[in-house]
Amino acid sequence: ASLGLDEDTFTLGILARLEEYKGHVYLAQAARILKEQGRKFRILAAGTGAFEAELRKAVAEEGVEDVMSLLGFRSDVAALLSILDVQLNASYGTEATSMALLEGMSLGLPTIASDYGGNPFVITSGQNGLLFPSKDSAALADAMAELMDHPEEVAIMREKALETYQSRFTGEVFARNTEQIYENVLKGASK
Repeated sequence: ASLGLDEDTFTLGILARLEEYKGHVYLAQAARILKEQGRKFRILAAGTGAFEAELRKAVAEEGVEDVMSLLGFRSDVAALLSILDVQLNASYGTEATSMALLEGMSLGLPTIASDYGGNPFVITSGQNGLLFPSKDSAALADAMAELMDHPEEVAIMREKALETYQSRFTGEVFARNTEQIYENVLKGASK
């Protein structure tokens, strides 16, 4: 309610530093495309950074101030993630394994992400989210519309996102994998 969201508003969000390479401008362009289609949605962008002034300008130029909110720094990350239908990642530079994606997946949140960097390692398109070609705002808008139009797909992706997180990205899984590497090295050294 404090963000002006209705129960039936499809809500997407990105929690990332506001840097040019994070691709927020492509989100603003995708928002314009979806707004022109008459869709009811909101994009919440939490974070601060060097690109904030340019992003505010892009949001205004695209005419999407009413559907894309720049929230600034937020300490209530879990609460913010819990109100999203889908999380977003539009990076096209310096993206290894996104901790923000993993955090959202730990809460069963599906993702629409660019195909850049480590995103395809985390997101299996059509299962726990959708991938789109980086820097392609039309493809991003299509992916967003796909999930807006198919809530049953979002529900399945929620389950798969949590399953993926629990089977591949918990601390226990990382510890077990690291232990296996050491065991393999020691076995090789003893031969």
